[in-house]
Amino acid sequence: MAAEAAQIAAIAKASLRKPWSAQAYADELSRGHARVWVAREDAARGAVVGYVLAHRIADELHVLSVAVEPLRRRRGTARALLAEGLRVEARAGARVAWLEVRVGSAAARALYEALGFGAAVVRKRYYADGEDALVMKLALQGAQVGAPIRARAQVVDQRHEGQNRRIVLRTPQWPGFAPGQFLMLSPGPLGAVSRLDPLLPRPMAVYRALPIGEGAADVEVLYKLSGRGTRLLAEARPGEAVGIVGPLGHGFPHPEAGTPAILVGGGTGIASLYELAAQLAPRSSLRVLLGARSQDELMGLSDFRGLGAALEVATEDGSTGTRGLVTELLGRALVQAGRATVYACGPTAMMRRVAELAAPSARQCFVSLENPMACGFGVCLGCAVPRAEGGFRLVCRDGPVFEASEIAWEKQG
Repeated sequence: MAAEAAQIAAIAKASLRKPWSAQAYADELSRGHARVWVAREDAARGAVVGYVLAHRIADELHVLSVAVEPLRRRRGTARALLAEGLRVEARAGARVAWLEVRVGSAAARALYEALGFGAAVVRKRYYADGEDALVMKLALQGAQVGAPIRARAQVVDQRHEGQNRRIVLRTPQWPGFAPGQFLMLSPGPLGAVSRLDPLLPRPMAVYRALPIGEGAADVEVLYKLSGRGTRLLAEARPGEAVGIVGPLGHGFPHPEAGTPAILVGGGTGIASLYELAAQLAPRSSLRVLLGARSQDELMGLSDFRGLGAALEVATEDGSTGTRGLVTELLGRALVQAGRATVYACGPTAMMRRVAELAAPSARQCFVSLENPMACGFGVCLGCAVPRAEGGFRLVCRDGPVFEASEIAWEKQG
């Protein structure tokens, strides 16, 4: 914490007229109502190059300071950081955001206006040099989850991350999403396959979504090549359009106040957990456990590290973290955390083991199932999952998140 505070103080000194000391930032970051989001040099644990500092008071977010290292400005860093903070706090129940800016700071005002802030009041001669302050306000109610949409989303980025892919889809009129919800994506860019081709849409978790103003958002999806449909999606280039329907399904609930949370992600299931981790990290005792066959198959590792939550990693080949299965980490974490709420997404065998380990010691255990599906609306009945009490539930309509005790794991394929 002290090292991070010193880096933030250095950026503030180069950016602000009256910066705080490193000790003042360290004291501030230790407060329970403080919120901070940082950008790092190498997207992992490198040096801090930008930050947003805010206070969360009841259902209001008060943005105190936004700054980026001088040599790294004009790259969208400040906008991305502030958008992330607004998104996280909106999901966590904040209804309005406030900030103050110098009336003459045109660049800063343009940034805030682009994110939807509007002028609320002018405070005359607010600053020591006599300049007025403009108080700006942004209502966050619109960030709550709305009805699913059917849209043409524009590909703005597509890149390799180890053996995985990350695609960013600029989506108009994005309704927001709950952690664990998913999209149905067209198999590749629109027009890549004939309308007579039987290839069906692919269900994929919403990893995160960054608002860009006017109701639109850059929606990120992490995926792995697993067949013809994902190979077509991997060929989508910036500027092309991908058809989406969503967000669909029911997401993860938050734990009860004061209850520790443990997130367990395996393989492609990791993508379903990032939004939940981002929401819980600032205000819960959170531990994140991620597992994969190898380091190259771990999804979003640098993003999870950036949340600042306790993080442990297991790989089957020992290429990073502990050698073994992520469920082995869970056994130890449950002993240390006591009665925690557990959340899991990954291969069926992993989630079944998570449910077995959590049953004696956890208050609740929630799992997000990844059954194949064709429609996403409960019409095709292709994603039925057996219930412990008999009968079936549909993953797309009733899930994908269920309480682990509800699933008949011995019958789940």
